[in-house]
Amino acid sequence: MTEIMLTIDELAREAGTTVRNVRVYQDRGLLSPPERRGRIGLYGPDHLRRLRLVLRMLERGYPLSAIRELVEAWEERRDLGSVLGLEEAITAPYQAEHPRRLSGAEFREWLRGDEVAVARALETGLAHLEGDEVVISNPRFWDVGLELLDEGFPPRAMVEAAAEIARTMDHVAQVCVSLVSDHLWRDFFDAGMPAADAERVAGVIQRMRPRAQAAADAALAEAMERHTDEVFARTAERLASKARQRRKPSA
Repeated sequence: MTEIMLTIDELAREAGTTVRNVRVYQDRGLLSPPERRGRIGLYGPDHLRRLRLVLRMLERGYPLSAIRELVEAWEERRDLGSVLGLEEAITAPYQAEHPRRLSGAEFREWLRGDEVAVARALETGLAHLEGDEVVISNPRFWDVGLELLDEGFPPRAMVEAAAEIARTMDHVAQVCVSLVSDHLWRDFFDAGMPAADAERVAGVIQRMRPRAQAAADAALAEAMERHTDEVFARTAERLASKARQRRKPSA
């Protein structure tokens, strides 16, 4: 199977960065030079994995010097396969869908013209502006909200519920990531990232997503059942109270 090769423009676009940044990272030794084909430099999947790793670490506040030290440590102490396996586990996207882009008018139409709902969606980070466009970073999450609107739920109520769910799941994600960081990654890193453990660590990281999703789904199912029972119990009590009131003899 032919390996897909990318120009520097295509590489930057796939990773969500700029050509200028790609060149900076290459100059700093964070990205290996491209394969030359005539006057054109081409980048492969390994370059894309490395670039995504660099970008994720930058987002988390690591300086370029620290990222370079980590990359050099991996390459000095491990065979190439173990390094790439770890990079694949760390940089593999959790979302398969690309962000969805809408005009402001389309986004307002989505929310039934409710300007308050539009403002809250932007304030809470459910969507964000890029120039004249509204960007939905998690289209699948939004599609669920649109289904609720089609069922007749008010846009403002849907947006507030979605924002609360997003906040709650952010906390759940932090718990899961901290579990891996505190009880797997830290020991692996402190031990010098031995090659013998690299495959195991990469495998655990890759399996964490389905495990976290399964745990969250199971906990949600139990909580939904409990709270639904509470709502119906309160409703039944109100109905019983009204029935007792009707049966009371008039004075």
